[in-house]
Amino acid sequence: MFETWTEPSLIRYPDFHDTFGTYVISSLSDSEILNIPTIGLIGTDNSADKIRKELYALAYPFSNCKVLDLGNLTKKGTDELGVLLQEVIKKGILPILISSDKGVILEQVQAGTQLAPSSSWVVIHPTLGHDIHLLSKIEPLCLSGSIKVRFLGHQTHLTPASAIATLHDLDLESLRLGHVRQNLDRVEPWCRSVDHAIFDVNALRKTDFNAKADSNPGGFFYEEACKIAQFIGASSHLQSFGIYGYQTQLDHDGISAAVIAQLIWYTIDGLNNFREEKNIQKQKLTQYIVHASHNDMDINFWKSQDSGRWWMEVPGHEHHWISCTYDDYLEASHGDFSQRLINVLNRM
Repeated sequence: MFETWTEPSLIRYPDFHDTFGTYVISSLSDSEILNIPTIGLIGTDNSADKIRKELYALAYPFSNCKVLDLGNLTKKGTDELGVLLQEVIKKGILPILISSDKGVILEQVQAGTQLAPSSSWVVIHPTLGHDIHLLSKIEPLCLSGSIKVRFLGHQTHLTPASAIATLHDLDLESLRLGHVRQNLDRVEPWCRSVDHAIFDVNALRKTDFNAKADSNPGGFFYEEACKIAQFIGASSHLQSFGIYGYQTQLDHDGISAAVIAQLIWYTIDGLNNFREEKNIQKQKLTQYIVHASHNDMDINFWKSQDSGRWWMEVPGHEHHWISCTYDDYLEASHGDFSQRLINVLNRM
């Protein structure tokens, strides 16, 4: 299907019996792709095979999606990765990109922004992408309104003040690691309607993930990272997910490959079990009204009885809803709106 840009993985599916690898396919017709959500695994080099080996040995309880192994990039694929990603997405396939080279992040950004006039991104990174100067490179896209980026898991002691200043200048948001750890569920609204996601493995703790270039001991526990991946997979808008920074030469025991395999597994789990329809149907929701005394305004909160997810309706904008949590509603009902919701209301 994409033979011009990729070559088959060295991992052979018959080696796995009644596991994930048994269900992985290497080709799919266009009509089949349209009928069921399809994930396409792409490695930028053969190091992705080490992750495939771990992934394909896991269980496969997924009945509502298919997994397509698109192989690893050829030289042409490396040179034209942005074009490849666009073609994969146009086919209706969700690419999960595995790359040791974090420079590829910008290829993913380019592909995503060329496919749509505006898109939302979530980036899990310990320094707001400072090591690849991500903020300065996406600044024109942010200023033009082409992309809206949210960061998760930045660590204050690693992130330069200049990066924080740029974040604020661009009116972007970030939840630092400590805030995420206090309540992991607050991450879910940030991921719920995301179009594209980027996960830098340097955001993981060294004890949980040794195959990374930096020596920083802090970061997410891998279980926390898997939960975030599940939130990302549950977005009905998700078009691409890139996992970056895996250094196979440092993975002597294979544990780091197993961690990435589980990140991918939980992304698929989110897609298979927790994904909702793109269009919100009010008749399936319960309305809760909160009176904001500081501006004498009634604000509608809505809860899905099926999933338990919450939204806030932006006053005066009936079709503009903001993903939120039960805690956001509870705090608002006591007159204490979260800073994130205040920021949204101030922009209106």
